[in-house]
Amino acid sequence: MHNELDSKVVLEVFEKIQRLGEPYEDGHMLEGIVARSDFDGYSVNLSGSGVSLQLNFHQSYHFDYDSEQAKARFMAKVDYIHRHFNDR
Repeated sequence: MHNELDSKVVLEVFEKIQRLGEPYEDGHMLEGIVARSDFDGYSVNLSGSGVSLQLNFHQSYHFDYDSEQAKARFMAKVDYIHRHFNDR
């Protein structure tokens, strides 16, 4: 696994989705990205557009996706949330 992911950004986006997003099943959704965590907060999951990203407590992570294009679109949405949803 190479360092393609900034875990701090993922955690900030997770928090923004939880705070600003609409309730959705067992999490919250914002801009088509759903944020969920396990019951003890050990791992967080962001998913949408056919992509799932699990970030664990020790910053290990796992992507699940069908294509590089889907992953790129997903990461663009994560970046958008990170840059555009700030404290108001």
